[in-house]
Amino acid sequence: MATKAKGASSSRKTSVSNGDYPLPPIFVASDSVHKQDWESVVGWIACCVLVIVLLPIMGIILLDTLEAKHEVKQQVEKVEKLRRQIEQKEREKDK
Repeated sequence: MATKAKGASSSRKTSVSNGDYPLPPIFVASDSVHKQDWESVVGWIACCVLVIVLLPIMGIILLDTLEAKHEVKQQVEKVEKLRRQIEQKEREKDK
């Protein structure tokens, strides 16, 4: 090596000592897997209440939207019919 100092041995071994380092704790699942906290029960109850409340509201909104769409379609058809009638009367006047 070009940077090797005089008298330096190339067989030097550098290693990390296997000292008494503390090992990280290993987390083990508790034996009471079926234990329920009151927070999780309250969370499930809140989810159920939200679903019970939101589903009918979404259904009502959907039905209202479909009804409004149907009414608009009927009104557009009426306007088109009246427009055709007016155009037909104007053609008859021009003749």
